[in-house]
Amino acid sequence: MAESTGVCPSRHGKPAGLPCAAGPLPHGRPSADARPCGRGSASSGTRIDPPRFRALHLVAAAEAPDPQQALIHRALATGRPDAALAAALEEAAVAVGSPAHASLVSTRQLLVWAADLSADRSAREHRLLLAALHDLCGENPLDMELWARIETLPPSPLRHAAWAGRAVMEDRFGAALDHLRAARRGLAFWYAREDEVTSPGSRLNPVPSAGAVIDTVEAAVACRMARGGATVDAATRALDARVLDTVQARAARRLLLAGQVYAAGPHHVLRLLGDSTPATPGRTATPEAAERWSSRLLLVRGECRVLTGDLEAAAGDLREVLRRHQASPGHPERRRALERLTIAHFLLGNWQEAEAVVDGIDTAGGGTAGRALRALLSAFRGSGAPPRRGSWVPPAPTTPGAAEPDHVVIATVARILALSAHRHHGDVLAAIRWLTAPSSALEDAPAKFAPLWLPARAEAAVETATGASSLAGLAELHECAERIPYLMVTHHRLAGRAAELRGNPTAAVDAYEEGLSTAKGCAHVPPVHLAQLESAYGRLLCLLGHTASGLRHLERAQHTFASLGAFPFDHRCTQERAALAERASPLWPDGALTERGLAVARLVVSGLTNSQVAENLLISEKAVEHHLGRIYRTLGVRTRAELASRWPR
Repeated sequence: MAESTGVCPSRHGKPAGLPCAAGPLPHGRPSADARPCGRGSASSGTRIDPPRFRALHLVAAAEAPDPQQALIHRALATGRPDAALAAALEEAAVAVGSPAHASLVSTRQLLVWAADLSADRSAREHRLLLAALHDLCGENPLDMELWARIETLPPSPLRHAAWAGRAVMEDRFGAALDHLRAARRGLAFWYAREDEVTSPGSRLNPVPSAGAVIDTVEAAVACRMARGGATVDAATRALDARVLDTVQARAARRLLLAGQVYAAGPHHVLRLLGDSTPATPGRTATPEAAERWSSRLLLVRGECRVLTGDLEAAAGDLREVLRRHQASPGHPERRRALERLTIAHFLLGNWQEAEAVVDGIDTAGGGTAGRALRALLSAFRGSGAPPRRGSWVPPAPTTPGAAEPDHVVIATVARILALSAHRHHGDVLAAIRWLTAPSSALEDAPAKFAPLWLPARAEAAVETATGASSLAGLAELHECAERIPYLMVTHHRLAGRAAELRGNPTAAVDAYEEGLSTAKGCAHVPPVHLAQLESAYGRLLCLLGHTASGLRHLERAQHTFASLGAFPFDHRCTQERAALAERASPLWPDGALTERGLAVARLVVSGLTNSQVAENLLISEKAVEHHLGRIYRTLGVRTRAELASRWPR
């Protein structure tokens, strides 16, 4: 939606002293208190009486070189209802869709003027509602004077649709759904008496236009509630009706794209945004060239780029959204951009920038997400007290429509990553179970943000389980990583770790080397992910007796951790290097332990007694003692504690 520029249209070839028509203006005709915008008059504070005010605008309208400037001057010069002028103002508002048709004032203001100049009551009510809907399409700050007038209008489907849109803006999703149901009931009544309302060919025929507007608002409600399929269906119905004005159609197309992020995935949406031709016959969500990179579309593209790993480009899109909303710190788009930009900076390793962005989330009403993102950075930085094991608790129980799911999911994902940094794998699994449970009322939001939390779940499954559970977590991560290259690096690291825990160092080495090879072919790998791979591989090489090469990998990992400011990781790397440098013999030469011996060793290291090991493996306790003696001799250890200290963690 075009916003007021605050530029006086009378400055183009007009004498000084002409009253400003394009700044913040009252509804209806201007008052006699309007001040001229010429240089000398600003200091004198001269007041212009209404007749003189209108006369000046009539002169300006006659001399204005631009038709829209002339139209605005005519609106300000008129002192009585004018149906033709009102229709022209409405036409100018709904035609805004390209730079050639950009409005010098907001389309809301044009429509309010059109309403005030309307001789017909139904036309006046229709234009006031249209003004409110235009504001909602752009998620602009609510004009309370306009909404006070909306309150006085009689009930109608469009009025309920406008109130539903306002409720969404205020995060009152339950109220939005109630208003939508009322709008649908009113629309059904209108359909029943369409011939009585107005002739089908009339420009103000409310039946088809109201239906499309209600569908657009329904798409907005569904999108904020993370219902991807419902968003796509409602936005498609609205666009297929072909009766929306330009501003509303732009909003419907943006909602269609946002819904497809949930329903078809970010890669699909990025293809649509990068291709001006429809992928399939029929309607496409590809935006028109003139509105292609509105702040809303930049936000959608930035989010998709974060989720697909194109992080530098994502940060650029999101910074541009923030630049456009720098005068509106509480704008919803600004808060969403700040949350996603924090994640992009975190993955890029720009942690100082991420901390600066988090500070901005507080002023934008970030709430729980802001606190969780700050806790995430604190966990990786090592600042602040670490959480206790088992301390994770889910957010307050949510019901459908109680909170914006994307906001809740981002907060939960940030906590999951913080817990993973502290190696609280049990808490990670508990958090993800809550995140993905149908009872969480988060709809499609967890699936949309899966690239962010799947690595943490796979790592927790590998570290806390063996067999099917670990393999399932790796398989799910692999499926996601096939389309997001940097995640494949993490997958290889976790596959190597799983092979270590199975007692297969050869497979572990192969997985780690495959991960390093994959990293070389990636445009960008989050530095902390690559350093974790280097650290795991270096530690394993040292355990296998390749101390020199292993320590080189550990040194590279430690350098990365130190440059990031990841002090807990840096400290662990220092400890590992010191311990491994003193070890002269490998932990296990290839093939030194049988499969049964490895199973016995793992269970002993986990803290089980000989009888418990025998019970788990369905063998006798004497057999356990035999295997344990052989393990001690092979690995050169004498006690269970020494075996545990040598066993890979």
